[in-house]
Amino acid sequence: MIDVPVLDAHVHVWDPRTTPRETTPAVKLFGFSPRLLAWLAPALFPRAALAFVGDPRYVLAPWTFSDHADGSPASGFVHVEAAWKRRDPRRYAEETLWLESLAEPRLRGIVGHADLAHPDLDALLDAHAAASGRFCGVRDKLAHTDAPGVKSWGPKGKMATAAFRRGFARLGERGLTFDAWCYGHQLDELDALLRDLPATQVVLDHAGTPVGVFDAPERLGPWLEQLERLAQHSQLNVKLSGLLMPVLGAPLVRGDASVGQVVDRIGPVVEHALRVFGPKRCILASNFPMDRVAATASVLWEAFDQLTRGLPDRRGVFGDNAVAFYRLTAPAP
Repeated sequence: MIDVPVLDAHVHVWDPRTTPRETTPAVKLFGFSPRLLAWLAPALFPRAALAFVGDPRYVLAPWTFSDHADGSPASGFVHVEAAWKRRDPRRYAEETLWLESLAEPRLRGIVGHADLAHPDLDALLDAHAAASGRFCGVRDKLAHTDAPGVKSWGPKGKMATAAFRRGFARLGERGLTFDAWCYGHQLDELDALLRDLPATQVVLDHAGTPVGVFDAPERLGPWLEQLERLAQHSQLNVKLSGLLMPVLGAPLVRGDASVGQVVDRIGPVVEHALRVFGPKRCILASNFPMDRVAATASVLWEAFDQLTRGLPDRRGVFGDNAVAFYRLTAPAP
């Protein structure tokens, strides 16, 4: 049992039956039979999307805060935008409003979606803030690849555009944080962004997500070297999350990996990040339900527990660092 308070700083909740998701049309048509829906999934969704999630069950069904509590030691959560679908990007604040309507007391912070290059960015940020006092930051997904069969989530080269950079700087001016999620081959672009615009506080989601890194041992070293270079930016924190996603390669046994298997997989990354970023800039998080494809919450958090037992003060990585970064109220003792 983890002996310090736990704040899970990266979770998603959704209900594709009632909220606008990429899966919503299929769920509305075939959701009366989960078995039929799963059988039809290869015909209904792009191959790259199915490969990314690994098991479509977790995106085709509702996932609630109660599901997050099942087996998790967390007493609080930070919700990170979960691909709310709207043609008009000025309506992304609807997700924040929906989350607030759930009246979930364990919801401590909301990282909303925004297109930082949009000319009406300030109006959208105002709408997020009006929708919930828990709104604390933004994620504009940047993960792009030209690799066949791998899902892209953002346009190529966006971090270098003038419009995006204006929006990125605006977050810093407004005291909002940025969750940076890109693929590993884009980390040099992130490095340049942080060097040029150091005033915005940033957390690197999922430690940078290098595609297929676990398929070949020789890919691990260059990833760790990139993290060490990025750690030189004092405004950057790192989320040790998303390390079980299939896009990283060599998927673990579907859904039932052991603590030992998880420790073996994520251990080198967690230990390296703690060393180069320091324990005060590392944040542990589940990325559930996306990482549920590999292991249960209890297994993942037990692995985190084992990997951090040598730290003199573990309160930071399990919650206090996220509280400070997102400027949340202090967790319960």
